[in-house]
Amino acid sequence: MKLKGLSNRAFNIFFHTHTVAGIVISFALYIIFFAGAFTIFRSEFYQWENLEARIRLTKNAVEYDQIIQKLKQQYPDVNTEKDIIMRPGTAKEPLTTVWVSMKDKVGKNKNPKNEVKKARAESLELVYHPINKTLKVSEGKFQKEGTTTIGETLFRLHYFSQIPLIGSYLSGLVAFFFLFASITGVLIHWRNIITKFYGFSIRGTWKQIWTNAHTVFGLIGLPFQMMYAVTGAFYCLSILLLAPATLVFFNGDQKAALAAFRPDRVIEVNEKSPISTNLKTINSTVNEFYKTIPDIEVTRVTVKHLGREDAILTAYLQDETIFNGNGVVGVTLKDGKRVMEVLPKEKTYTQAVLGAIGTMHFAEFGGISLKIMFFLLALITCFIIISGVLIWKEARNKKEYSEQQKRFHHRVTIWYLAICFGLFPATAILFMAERFIPMTLTNHSFWVNTSFFSAWLLLMILGLFAKNESILTKRYLYINGFLSLIVPISNGISTGDWLWKTLVNQQYYVAAVDIFWLLTALISIVLASTILNKSDETKKIKTVSTIKTNEQLA
Repeated sequence: MKLKGLSNRAFNIFFHTHTVAGIVISFALYIIFFAGAFTIFRSEFYQWENLEARIRLTKNAVEYDQIIQKLKQQYPDVNTEKDIIMRPGTAKEPLTTVWVSMKDKVGKNKNPKNEVKKARAESLELVYHPINKTLKVSEGKFQKEGTTTIGETLFRLHYFSQIPLIGSYLSGLVAFFFLFASITGVLIHWRNIITKFYGFSIRGTWKQIWTNAHTVFGLIGLPFQMMYAVTGAFYCLSILLLAPATLVFFNGDQKAALAAFRPDRVIEVNEKSPISTNLKTINSTVNEFYKTIPDIEVTRVTVKHLGREDAILTAYLQDETIFNGNGVVGVTLKDGKRVMEVLPKEKTYTQAVLGAIGTMHFAEFGGISLKIMFFLLALITCFIIISGVLIWKEARNKKEYSEQQKRFHHRVTIWYLAICFGLFPATAILFMAERFIPMTLTNHSFWVNTSFFSAWLLLMILGLFAKNESILTKRYLYINGFLSLIVPISNGISTGDWLWKTLVNQQYYVAAVDIFWLLTALISIVLASTILNKSDETKKIKTVSTIKTNEQLA
């Protein structure tokens, strides 16, 4: 069955632009999707990397007022009049995270003029243990106690945050060009898209196999890929979208635009507001939300100007019964009056659209089954990217290309594959480093991240010595299989929580991570063996064919 396709001229234009766009962004796009696949589960493997979080948390057990009291006692320099942000623990992440600002400190310069300088106000991140009732400073900014190095590292790699200043913009451009490549891919395959889909086969030449796989899996994952291309470009290039919208719809008034998009960001307080001791408690205020707003969970609490008459509590809500169920409510602690509210079921169009983008991008609907599906689709997208690179290389392995050009295409392919394939075993090393590097070591997260990126670099260099793609792929699969097997072993040796023990203790999130890496080890070794056998069979067929040809010539 054939559909009406493009004209020959339009086909050639879109075909070449699709190829160029794809090959330029391929390895960067692979990194985004691969790191993003693991980022989907960063809440689920929080307990694996954080030993203190391997506890059971009872519902609504957060003691906000007690946390504030401990905060004042243990850290007198905390500025309680600035925003105090508390993220309550959940079954996945049982520890409560607290972000506060420190008071400005005054120090004296040792210069002759003896000028007084104000030190820069710093932020502080802490975690509260709901069972031990302890409040501790986390290892560093954006790192939880015991660190969430794995989740945070992969999340930031997902949008190239490790590249200063321009990292997120680069990832946004990659997402934009991926959208373009997806659309042009559909257009050039549209004429025979149904025939190609049902005609998929793993027989024939490697070029035919890669082409069929690229087309079929690209079609299967198209809605998923388009969604991530759009939402990813929006998040990373939002300033390019919101700035024109502010000019057109709000006459350049940034405050009015922010009030429409995020009303919680424009709540103001009076710096001269008098001190008050007659304020409602945080816990009683949060409990009122549970009584008056059905089917919600409080996912974050922000207290502004605590201790003053105009103190305001902002609660961020989540309704799991509906899609895009996030909301926010702000009330005064003096009398409980609501100054702002965006309820999950009563949002405006603008608020609903922006919320839906985040809900889809971070897979915050559908539960664990949706996350698994998104994870598999992300890996399929990685396969599509690799197959596209191999198609590009095989399509240029023709007589019209010189030997020098063929060698260049071969080296580019090896470089791309080495960068991409080296990331998987490096991720296994990231998990291992989190367990083997002592938690008490200063700058624990720094050394874990250093191990990860150093391993990735070394693995990439190792792949550059491969003679062809088959050898390179087998090499990485065997390495990944071996390292993946060590991940659950590293957990058992360093913590004593072996797989069978975590299952008995119902520590399912910890057990799931170990099981994942065991399955990864098994699949990697099986695939490596399969590729090895297929390569050997191909060599035998070529050898027999050569012998027969020589005999005929003789």
